[in-house]
Amino acid sequence: MPLTLQTLPKQIVDKIIDHCYDRQLPAFHPKFFRVYNELQSYSHLCRRLREASLPYLESRLIFERYNLAVEGVDKQTLSHEELKAAKRLPAVIRWMTNMRRVVETPARVKELIISTFDRYPNPDDVLDMLRQQKFEQLKWSGVTTLCVSFKSDYDIDDGEKDEGEWISDDSFAALSSFLVEHLPMVDTLWMDDNRCRRVGPRNVLSNYVAERLDRLSKMFLRFAYMPAFGVKTLPPHITHLTLTVHSAYDFIDIPRVMAPMLRSLTLSAIPLSHLWDKFGGSGAVDFAELRRLDLTFHVPYRSIPSGKTEDDLMWERYHKENTDGPDGKPLSYVDPKTDNYKGNTKLKTISVKERAPKYTVLKSDKRPRFPKLQHLQLNLYPGRIRDFLRDIPLQQLLTLRISADLVAFKGLRLAGLDRLQSSNICYYSDSKLRESPHANRFLAKAFAQPPTLRRLTINTSSKCRLRPPPILSCTGIRRLKLTAQISYADLPAMLRQLPRLEFLDLQRALFVDPPPLTHTAEGMAQHFLALSDTAPVSTSLVKFVPDVLCRNATDEVVFYNIFMLIARVPSLRELKMFSFYSTQFFRELLPLFKIPDLSKRIRHLASLECNE
Repeated sequence: MPLTLQTLPKQIVDKIIDHCYDRQLPAFHPKFFRVYNELQSYSHLCRRLREASLPYLESRLIFERYNLAVEGVDKQTLSHEELKAAKRLPAVIRWMTNMRRVVETPARVKELIISTFDRYPNPDDVLDMLRQQKFEQLKWSGVTTLCVSFKSDYDIDDGEKDEGEWISDDSFAALSSFLVEHLPMVDTLWMDDNRCRRVGPRNVLSNYVAERLDRLSKMFLRFAYMPAFGVKTLPPHITHLTLTVHSAYDFIDIPRVMAPMLRSLTLSAIPLSHLWDKFGGSGAVDFAELRRLDLTFHVPYRSIPSGKTEDDLMWERYHKENTDGPDGKPLSYVDPKTDNYKGNTKLKTISVKERAPKYTVLKSDKRPRFPKLQHLQLNLYPGRIRDFLRDIPLQQLLTLRISADLVAFKGLRLAGLDRLQSSNICYYSDSKLRESPHANRFLAKAFAQPPTLRRLTINTSSKCRLRPPPILSCTGIRRLKLTAQISYADLPAMLRQLPRLEFLDLQRALFVDPPPLTHTAEGMAQHFLALSDTAPVSTSLVKFVPDVLCRNATDEVVFYNIFMLIARVPSLRELKMFSFYSTQFFRELLPLFKIPDLSKRIRHLASLECNE
């Protein structure tokens, strides 16, 4: 019986709905109402989708503002100046909402979305809209999640000169008070506040956060000024915290993070050398329930009117506040010889992103120790992190993601990862000085991971030709995504060392120039049959994704290289490429089946599927 939506298991249908709809909040999707309408359309396709979609359609209340004048502009046909002029036309504002659908069952609503993305809104306009919709006349006792996404159109907001457009503190306070009063059960807050010059250095929901902090257990605050929490230490009941701010200067205003129930912590714009000072006063704090730690370090990019950059002021302020001890040491100083901190026994995932060497030196008095760590993510620019990794038990890792430059990979060792199952290694380099030997060493390190590895992604921006190492230790790989300038001539030897490989995605590979006689089908057959090595290069590979958008390569060159490889892969069932290239590929492949001696060798290609 053919597989249809009606015959799919309920768990699969639920996952489809979850993938296209429920993941909007983590991604801060800018057009909630449009996706809502798409889901509503899907629900009419069949009974299974209708049943799976109904809980989502009834659980989310959306108010989203569209500027119809801008929405109707074809941005591809206008210059930048013409587009700015179109945006400055009198706005035809319309709030799109599904209020009519959910008004009959307000108790089923669990999420409230207030979103704009044409320009930064005045909170007074948002408040007027809610009152016009008679929002306060219904009881929203089931709403536990509030999402506020305010976007700024910099072409308009950053050029605003009219002082009458300035947004006052009273407007923010009035909106916050309204939400606090009519949403009594909210415990999860998502906020994306993309500021503009009409707003002072504050967060759109600072008042709301301060008033509701004793009730909020999950806060996901992104692209905003640090809100005024109103406390020096976060309350102990918080389980999820995400703070993604514009600058390291805002880091100073983060309260101390000492919540014993914390399961997920995400911080950005953090100076690594002072990061652990946020985890306690005179000593390190053990977060017994923490599962995921995501840290992002980058260079502050805005300027302060005094002429100093924000990082300069941050460092001055930090040292002034933290060097008042009697011996000149910071008040938070901990002697590593007497420190009895045992480390976090339940931490599962950590992600570190770093953008400046100024923030890469950990203070010796506080060191991270994660004895149960299983998932490690590092994004390093330029990345001196040996001190940070010293106490991480690499032998326990199940997944590893590293994106870094040459400096970081010089100090990293990928040996001893005996339990590793998934690895993603990216190497970025703009320097051509001795790049070739370093890039090849990087490739050798990436392939030197243990046989337990099942999924491997390697991405290198090196412009030099790279060669896979002669011996690969990661022989258990099932999925390999390789973006590197390795030659198609080097692939057979590499694939024969990967006996379990089922999926290969190959990008930026270097093509071999075909001999002149291969321009005809007879010549191609003669050339292939004359090879000294026609044995299979893989008997496990099922799907191959080649790079067909290559640099000035002709169709004949692309076909020759792909054919010479897949003709020796009898297990291959699927080839993924763009439809234009697949049509051309099969146009050149079909005549080869008419040559008897060759057709016996490439019989498996007759049933090959080609997908985009």
